Amino acid sequence: VETMPLFKEASPASKTKLITYGIVEKVHKGTYLFNVRDHVERIYMIVSGYVVLDRINHNDNLRSIFLLGSGDLINEVIIDGQSSSINAKALSDLEVVSLTRAQMLEIMAQDFYFTQLFMASMAKKIRKLYRQVANTTKMMILEDQVSAKLWKIGHDYGIEKGEGVVIPFDLSITLLAQLVGSNRESVSRTIK
Repeated sequence: VETMPLFKEASPASKTKLITYGIVEKVHKGTYLFNVRDHVERIYMIVSGYVVLDRINHNDNLRSIFLLGSGDLINEVIIDGQSSSINAKALSDLEVVSLTRAQMLEIMAQDFYFTQLFMASMAKKIRKLYRQVANTTKMMILEDQVSAKLWKIGHDYGIEKGEGVVIPFDLSITLLAQLVGSNRESVSRTIK
């Protein structure tokens, strides 16, 4: 809790509650934390590693919606008590801290910082959704979509190395296709 930038502005009382209530879990690469329609009682925050939030669309195609990394909230939307509306899959070995919805609401009631944290996380995801709608396949050339997505992933999660940027998790053609909302074959041709 003391080392996570996510909690730097939290009050000492809130940090104590996070330490008391929080459960640290290690999750292996490829494991799902939860799936669509699961009733999830815990809110997860990433300590280290990467998560992809995805969902199958009406055409039975898997669509990756968000990539998340260290310091991100994964499923703050369950604060409303409803079932999950998305899947969460570990893209790398992952370490998360989680609290129950009731515990997080208790902390939020006493420390406005946590309410702001949730609002900022949701706002960030909403803004990403706005960009995704603007960049859908029918509105933008696939080459531009793929280029923009690679740039954004490198900008958000990349590690500078020499004259380039290394993406610190496996970014397959399949995952890239899911992120841009296209099929694997078209994205593969675009990459070539």
